[in-house]
Amino acid sequence: MADSRPVYLRIADDLRRRIDDGSLTVGARIPSRSELKRAYAASDQTVDRAVRVLKAAGYAEGQFGRGVFVADRAPLGTLLRTTGAVDTPFAAEIRTVRDRHPVRAPHLTWGRPPTRDPRPNGDWRPDRDQRPDRDQRPDRDGDQDRERERERNRRPDQDGHPIRDQHPPCGHPSGGTSLTWEATSAEAPAPARIAERLGIAPGDPVVCTEYEYLADRRPVQLATSWEPLAVTAGTDVVHPERGPYARRGVRGRLAAIGVRVVRARELVGSRPATTPEAEALGCAAGQCVTVVERTHFDGDGRAVETSDLVVRADRWRLEYVIPFTG
Repeated sequence: MADSRPVYLRIADDLRRRIDDGSLTVGARIPSRSELKRAYAASDQTVDRAVRVLKAAGYAEGQFGRGVFVADRAPLGTLLRTTGAVDTPFAAEIRTVRDRHPVRAPHLTWGRPPTRDPRPNGDWRPDRDQRPDRDQRPDRDGDQDRERERERNRRPDQDGHPIRDQHPPCGHPSGGTSLTWEATSAEAPAPARIAERLGIAPGDPVVCTEYEYLADRRPVQLATSWEPLAVTAGTDVVHPERGPYARRGVRGRLAAIGVRVVRARELVGSRPATTPEAEALGCAAGQCVTVVERTHFDGDGRAVETSDLVVRADRWRLEYVIPFTG
C-alpha cells in the first residue's frame, strides 16, 4: 500500500524514529538539506518544512552557521504541586532528576532582571541586550548604589509604568538547586477571558504580575497573575512582590488583609509556545508547552486571583499528590 502521507511528514517521521531508536543521538547532526533532498527526491521547501516540524516538537535545534542537531529532550525533573506548596508564588516544589531533592520557592539566589513587560494580552518584549551576567553577585562597594537603584525601580512613575522587583540572594537549598524568581507588576484593565475567570466585568482594574523562574539559572516556568483591585486596592499587598508580604503566596498575602483563601482550581492543558515564550524558556516557537490555569477562591466562592503558568512540556512534568480519605 502506497504511503499517503505528505513527503514532509514522511521525512519528519523517519528522522523522529531514528532519534527515538538511538540511531541519531543527542548532539548528532541532522542530515543536511541536500542529503534529505536526494534521499526523498524532495524540494528545498519540503525539506525545510520537515525540519521545522522536528524543531517544533523539540527533537532538533538549529545552530547558526553549523546546521541542525538532535536536541536533548530528557526531562529535567518534576514540579510537585501539593497543598503544602500552594502558599508560595512558585506554587510547587522542584524535584530534579539530578538530585531528587525538593526545592521550595522561598530559596532564592541572585538572578537576572525581568525579561518581559506585563501586557494583559501576553505581548511580552524580551530585552536580552540589557541582561547582566546571570552569575553576577552583589559586592560590598556596590551595595548602596544597587539599593538606590532598586528603590527607584520600586516606585511607579506618574505615567503608570510597570514596577519591577528582583529579590536579593537568600542562599542555596539543601538539595543543591537554586531557584531565582523575578517579577514585574502593573495595573491594567482585565481582558475578557480573565474577567470571566475572576467573575468581574471586562475592563475592570486588575494588577497583572509577570513572573519568570530559573532553576540553576535555567528557565523553568513563566507565570502571569491577575488580582482584582477591588480586593487589594489600598492595602499592603496590592503589589505581590512589594511590601511586608512580598514572596508570600496568594493565601498568605490575602490572609494579611482578612481574605481567607480556601481552595484553588487548576486546569491543565497544552498548546504551542509563542515566540516570546520560546525565547524566555529556551525552546523553539511552536514547541509544545504545558499550561496551567490556576484560580484561587475565598470562603464565599469569590475568585480572588487567577494565573497562567507555562512550562516546557518536554523538560518538566507536573506531579500531583492525590490523598484518599475515609
